[in-house]
Amino acid sequence: MQPNLHEAARGFLLAHQGEHLQHDKPLLVNRCADHLKQHHGAHPERAMVVAVQVMGEVESRGNATHVDLSASTSFAVFVRDQASGLVYAFTAAELQAIGRNLATARANALH
Repeated sequence: MQPNLHEAARGFLLAHQGEHLQHDKPLLVNRCADHLKQHHGAHPERAMVVAVQVMGEVESRGNATHVDLSASTSFAVFVRDQASGLVYAFTAAELQAIGRNLATARANALH
């Protein structure tokens, strides 16, 4: 029986994460998506979504923080820290700014 895409992505990321430094995370995600496309017949967009989802799961192991999907909407995301009881809220615009800053920082780290 062929594993589902999430299982295949998890296996790939766990097997290859040690080959990449933190700023290489986009490369690892891209390699995982390529693996899902080439070896599991995943559509390119689906492969990338699954690779990013599973990267989030792998990075969050042992962390008591999670996105509260029942409170979140398309325009506001609520993050709960179960250890402290704190809840953080981010608008889509704030997340976009964070994403841009992170992409810039990663690009600068490569130079």
